[in-house]
Amino acid sequence: MGKVVLFAVLTMDGCLADSSREAQEWLSQTDVPDRFGMAGMKETARPLSEYTSLTMLSLDKSDSTCLIEANTATTGIINGMIRMYLPDEIILCTIPVIAGNGCRLFQGHLPGSEWTRDEMKAYKDGSLKAVYRKRDGASVQKMNTSLLKKVFRF
Repeated sequence: MGKVVLFAVLTMDGCLADSSREAQEWLSQTDVPDRFGMAGMKETARPLSEYTSLTMLSLDKSDSTCLIEANTATTGIINGMIRMYLPDEIILCTIPVIAGNGCRLFQGHLPGSEWTRDEMKAYKDGSLKAVYRKRDGASVQKMNTSLLKKVFRF
């Protein structure tokens, strides 16, 4: 399977930017067309959507990079991807807004996994970009342990 990249713009309290009026207003006041440097990746990566088959994605033998952007429509498929340990890289961009209420990206009862922060960038407007990569072997080991616990009810 190729590389799966998750890209999300979140408020400080963890809500998706597209689910918050305050976040949308803040983003519209900025004049940076490619704020978080994702234009190049969007041009080269295969886009994924809420209609992506997780089974087909996990069976894909190509070397392509797949990109899924987090929004209110894709939260379900993203949480499914996390349950199947499919993302290899997570790019979290935080904007300086507290939404108060909105759609949360990460839902409850997700399996544990370990990530390494490879990049961190702070912007003058107060936003942040953090790039996390899956730790080699850590997620697979946790998945196998989790499966054993379910089978043998530890």
